Amino acid sequence: MFNISSVSNEVKEEVKGLIDQHIHQEDITDMLIELSQNESSSKITEALRQLYFIEKFTSMYEIERFVATYEKVTKQSLTEITLSNDKTHPLNIFQQEINVFKSLLQETSALLDQVKVNETEAVELFKGKVQTLSGLIPHFNRKEKIIFPVIERRGEYILPRKMWADDDVIRFALNKLQKRVAKLEEVEWRHIQNAYTELESSLTDMLRQEEVLFIPLMQEDISAVEWQQIAQESSAFGYAIEVPEIWHDSEIELTSIDAKYDAKQGQQNLCFGGGFLTTKEADLILNNLPVEITFVDKNGTFKYFNDLVEASDMMFIRTPISIGRNVANCHPPKSLSKVMQIIRDLKTKQKKSESMWFKKGNQFIHVTYKALFDEKDEYIGILEYVQDIQPFFELPQKFKRDATKQ
Repeated sequence: MFNISSVSNEVKEEVKGLIDQHIHQEDITDMLIELSQNESSSKITEALRQLYFIEKFTSMYEIERFVATYEKVTKQSLTEITLSNDKTHPLNIFQQEINVFKSLLQETSALLDQVKVNETEAVELFKGKVQTLSGLIPHFNRKEKIIFPVIERRGEYILPRKMWADDDVIRFALNKLQKRVAKLEEVEWRHIQNAYTELESSLTDMLRQEEVLFIPLMQEDISAVEWQQIAQESSAFGYAIEVPEIWHDSEIELTSIDAKYDAKQGQQNLCFGGGFLTTKEADLILNNLPVEITFVDKNGTFKYFNDLVEASDMMFIRTPISIGRNVANCHPPKSLSKVMQIIRDLKTKQKKSESMWFKKGNQFIHVTYKALFDEKDEYIGILEYVQDIQPFFELPQKFKRDATKQ
């Protein structure tokens, strides 16, 4: 089930040996030139992905150093983006964000000594840069919710799961740092410095993963039509940089990635409940219910969500590119076991439903999960519905049974 694109053991072992020799400061110039002549850049980066994500052979620092040496010696790039020169192309935006984060870390690190002795100007700059690092959140969200689904369609499961787990570590570290910096004058400096060092280490490693291993994979695997859809859906999650316009290629027809999952196709009259509806009518009804609905079928495939509001205004952001994704891959690693336990309990009828509720800004979000069974009592899938119940707490009177007067 879990795969990274295959590459021959010979290529992988050759790259592995060269990295090992490079770590030990041996001269590998001639061997790198021979490797570049015999193997394509895609096979070399594929080997690097296997060595890092599967075999855990070495660190991202050593892989990045090896790639830099390879590119210097052979005059061939493993990481250069050649797909598009348009700065608004999603892949170029992704790279620009990486560059911003790398610069932010350098600039923030340079302020540490001045902040330690409480220089006012440095303290304010430090606080601002730590806050700017919040741009990591939309950067990670787009990667996890829009790009990973496309990569998974190619059978790539290990890389998304491992990167997502690392993203969560970074999110936690960023949150801890920002909380401590908010009380900088009250917290011992060592706690601030430790929190920053923790974030810097994990984020630097992730930026190396994205630049050296993930960008080449995206460039190789994602089609023009899929990039078009990624561009359209990205704004719901936001960016870490200013994006003036949505990238669009006039030669590409924007279509659903998989038409069989498109609920808006066709006008056939179908039996629903106690009557009949066309697919258009059913779609309009579902899109006008005051709840966000998600359906996962019996095989664990995310098949449907209703278009209640724009994606950016959803309580749980959903976009079409995730349709067809396995439910196990739609959740962060830290919550996966909880989600799968809920599904097992509902599927086996140990529970009729499961609900949870929490605050999110000005919203009080109530979530319900319910298993669906057909007339033969066969399990069909899981229905999730989400509603903001805060307005119910703010009703102005005890009862209201009349229509509002004009």
